[in-house]
Amino acid sequence: MKDLTTFTLSVIQELEDEGRFGTAHVYRSMLRAFQRYWESEHPKNEIRMRKVFDIATIHKFERHLLERMLKLNTMSTYLRMLRAVYNRAQLAGLTGYVPGLFKHVYTGTRADVKRALPPAEMGQALDISASLHRELKEAQIWFALLFLLRGMPFADLARLRKCDFKDGVITYRRQKTGRQIRVHVTEEAAELIRRCADRRADSPYLLNILGDENCRFPLGRREEYRHYQQVLRRFNRKLKLLAAALRLGGKLSSYTARHTWATTAFHTRVAVGVISNALGHSSVKVTETYLKPFENEMLDRTNKKIIAYVKKCSIRQG
Repeated sequence: MKDLTTFTLSVIQELEDEGRFGTAHVYRSMLRAFQRYWESEHPKNEIRMRKVFDIATIHKFERHLLERMLKLNTMSTYLRMLRAVYNRAQLAGLTGYVPGLFKHVYTGTRADVKRALPPAEMGQALDISASLHRELKEAQIWFALLFLLRGMPFADLARLRKCDFKDGVITYRRQKTGRQIRVHVTEEAAELIRRCADRRADSPYLLNILGDENCRFPLGRREEYRHYQQVLRRFNRKLKLLAAALRLGGKLSSYTARHTWATTAFHTRVAVGVISNALGHSSVKVTETYLKPFENEMLDRTNKKIIAYVKKCSIRQG
């Protein structure tokens, strides 16, 4: 267990046993990236943790990721996963404490890509009366529900159970954080739920998103996770076609409705803390990441006003 590969694989196995396949996938990606770095620096040498968890090594790994031209968010994810392995190894008594080990490497999150639609375009996407091919209409209904159910993540929408919907309220536990969420279902959302309901008596699922195969793959099994990933990829492909069919300027993905709900709430002056609770985020910091691009837009507009004002004063002075 003094070897990083062996220990990380044990962590991955533990996560998979808990049904946390998405998190396990990220750990595995980090391990592959670190193995590539280690092979370039120390060919054929075992990855001993006492050598890995060293300030110089962490800096070299970050530089290696930069040289591979990875996006900052990807770099940050790998470094945060490596830090998580370090924390676990420390708790297990497999490595010592190193002050400031990850202090000077990038572990933040950049949100410089806008994923939200303007209100007018979101309104178009919610207009279910639009004439569309059957498969695109189905994708539009799912997308609309993501927004109408308070920016619900697609992973949670797909796995809603019939017992989660009672007396006009959906109560569910978030797949990602485990937080319990209660959402009042509007009449518009209730009608869409009826249109895409899973009507099979032997199915526990509220909606027909996972298709006929869902009963073969109980929640928490690797097969269920893989099936969900296939459904998610198909959904995102259909959303691209839907954006073109509706002539929307922005791109659509399974995340767009959630980001649009958050940013629309922000622009209508809903407190960030309220938005965070509504989305079921683990902290307000996560919500602020969603809203960061719009804060930057405001700063850019302010910068232009200041430049224009200074130029105007300069002309007057002349």
